[in-house]
Amino acid sequence: MTHAHCRRLPAGLPAAHRAAFSCLVALAWSMTAAQAATPNEPAWATMPAPLLPVRLPVAQPRAPADANGWRLRAEAADFTAADAVPARDFSGDWADYHPRDGRNSALQSSRAELVASRQGWELAATARSDIVIQGSRGAFDVVHAYKQRATPADGSSYAADAQEQGVVWAGLRGARSWAVGPAPGPGATPALQLTAAVTLLSVRRVQLADVQGAVTYSDAAGYGFDARTQRSDSFKQFGGYGEVHSTGRGFTTDVGLLWQPSAALFVNLSAADVASRLRVQNLTTEATTLSSATRSTDAQGYLNYKPLATGRYSAGDGRLQLARKWSASAGWRLDGLNGGTSEGTAPAWLDGAVLGVRWEHIAGLNLPALWVTWPLAPGWALQLDAESHFRSMGVGLVSPMASLLLRSRSLPAAGSSVLGWQAALHWPW
Repeated sequence: MTHAHCRRLPAGLPAAHRAAFSCLVALAWSMTAAQAATPNEPAWATMPAPLLPVRLPVAQPRAPADANGWRLRAEAADFTAADAVPARDFSGDWADYHPRDGRNSALQSSRAELVASRQGWELAATARSDIVIQGSRGAFDVVHAYKQRATPADGSSYAADAQEQGVVWAGLRGARSWAVGPAPGPGATPALQLTAAVTLLSVRRVQLADVQGAVTYSDAAGYGFDARTQRSDSFKQFGGYGEVHSTGRGFTTDVGLLWQPSAALFVNLSAADVASRLRVQNLTTEATTLSSATRSTDAQGYLNYKPLATGRYSAGDGRLQLARKWSASAGWRLDGLNGGTSEGTAPAWLDGAVLGVRWEHIAGLNLPALWVTWPLAPGWALQLDAESHFRSMGVGLVSPMASLLLRSRSLPAAGSSVLGWQAALHWPW
């Protein structure tokens, strides 16, 4: 398990996101300066962008003028986090290493979308990169010792247990939202809305890894390795098998359910990639058993373990599923709560403020969060988002036609174990 696995997978995609980000920010200022309308957003539409994709109602009108027309939206986001080291130092020397007890993890999720929607229908061109790395404490400790060229204590033993799944894909998505049951009154929003989406996708890269075994160290014998590994990479050949830059195709589906018992409260349940099937042509796989006992180092001072490896190579059509992403969000519009004045309404300074909670889950990772949206001026709002697993904070600004959200765990951002941003533009057509 090396950072090369994590950083090579989305090659080119983050750069595209950075370019999209610059364009979005420049365009946002030019468009919002000329925007005079004040959108009347439902409470769920004001929440900060989550870490993972979610499925929400589509083609919601922002103002009566575009209720029957098309709406366009461009969105780009990137989130990278690691439990044990700063996100930008994952491929570095791990000098700032703060492991957790038990398992450690790293997550990278990038996406870019161009969406057209109208009256409950949506058509989108989308690209995504998802990488999840899960490892035992021992697996991360071994990597730290190697990168620091450190000598463990005599008799040290590490249990190596690590898995990685990375997929980069692009595709076309169609989505539809339906009202479930009648609306409470003329012109009112239905209390229940169901959204379903299907995406036909082209697989651009797949990288899978699984490591199981043990590493020991003694002053007398040096390092001892006994491990089993299995790797699949659509960008590589192993032992002459397979095809470099193998591609594939497949599909994925999303489902969302929004419940709005009142104008002041909403609950959303989402399942992204709930059912998916991917097939990669001529994917090469390396399965090996490694054993070694050494104490020699190379010219740079890194351990030169030269393992005795036995195994086999194979190539064939690879079949896999995308990691399912679950999400539950709830929000309360604070100006809809009773109390605060003698008339039984909330104070004026709470007008338009929304307080919410969120829980996301992917590949064994639980990502709880608390968020708030606070109005600044007509059509403008401040967003704060506190996520507890990686202990990160997001700060965002929403305007009538654009939004920008930045995430980090600490300042300066270069030393943070979490780095993320999200930007979006939307306009009637």
